Amino acid sequence: MAKRKQQAQHTGRVTSGSTVQVWALASSREEHNQTQARLFAGAVDRLSNIPKQVLQRLDQIADAAPGLSSTSRVMDVGSGPGTLIPHLQRRGIQDILAVEVTPSMIDAVLQNFPSSNPTAGNELQVRTWLGDVQSIPAYQGLFDAAYFNAVFGNVFDQRDELHRTALLLKPGGYIVISHPLGRRWLNETLHSKDPVMVPHLLPDQAQLEALVADLPLRIHSYLEEDQLYIATLQVPENYRLERGPVHLHGDVTSGFGRGSRQLGFATANLPPKPLATKLEGLPKGVYFGWACLRSKEYPEEDTAVHKMVMNIGQNPTVNPADAETTVEIHVLHKYSKDFYGQPMHAIACGFIRPEMKFDGIGALIARIKTDAGIASKQLDAPEFQSLKADAFLSK
Repeated sequence: MAKRKQQAQHTGRVTSGSTVQVWALASSREEHNQTQARLFAGAVDRLSNIPKQVLQRLDQIADAAPGLSSTSRVMDVGSGPGTLIPHLQRRGIQDILAVEVTPSMIDAVLQNFPSSNPTAGNELQVRTWLGDVQSIPAYQGLFDAAYFNAVFGNVFDQRDELHRTALLLKPGGYIVISHPLGRRWLNETLHSKDPVMVPHLLPDQAQLEALVADLPLRIHSYLEEDQLYIATLQVPENYRLERGPVHLHGDVTSGFGRGSRQLGFATANLPPKPLATKLEGLPKGVYFGWACLRSKEYPEEDTAVHKMVMNIGQNPTVNPADAETTVEIHVLHKYSKDFYGQPMHAIACGFIRPEMKFDGIGALIARIKTDAGIASKQLDAPEFQSLKADAFLSK
């Protein structure tokens, strides 16, 4: 529902009571970012003069992500001239990446924090990135926390920003969405007066739940006062499934031919219809856990319990939008022979990301390999190692 609402906003139509307001909104991310940069190019001085009472709220916002320390890596999205940075530094945080689409704001950050390095380096310092979250390369991560302070209404697509940010966070990392003047002020003042500058509303708790329903995020805390809004999201520790492990089984069917030949590890497709009850409520996307081939026709090393990555969805990179849902398990083991028709048991215990459409099969395969690396590391955690011995997987 939240996704459909955002798409409607980008068509430039919002209904308020009986009045329909129409305006010209950006049709692409690039155009949107250029518009934001133009609108805020001359706002450095205005955003640098912060009233004392607002400064106190910024301290509260900076404290919203728990457990941060001097070694934490933090992303300040839509940093402006660096408004939140001193409040993060008050907590002892040194490694801060200021992310901005407006060049004059980046210049102000570099001036306000002289030790800043434009992009690179291993020193614990303020660094800058000219662009939005979508443009940040993977080598800049992984971060312990990301802050969207007084900017979440300005982004191109709220769900996409949260999705990309979650991929840049460590397991257990936090996203803080905040505004020191409150949700009502932004929604009723800024958004209603200038929906080109502020195309989105700040979500209430129910809307936020809907926004992250298919993302590897949960609401950690939510605070809404007349002049303060702080919503803190968290990537679950070890990406664990909030609903608990999901047990699946079925006979392996033929798939799309992307298995061991292209990925380097075996692919098992389970028929989804018998699993409908088990899959109910699970968002489409990439999971990880354990899998076991249950057959006496294979050597012991093939029938052992192995790590796996599983995609539940329609594979939009290679299939049409109306394709049937598939359950595709990539077992991180090289089998001695094909196993079509053989029974397989699997336990999904973590959720990495929602299903994505890539530019081509090469990008898809590269991402699956990245997912496999994440899964392999997370499955070494004691809470997941214990599931390896689950009776469901035993012979």
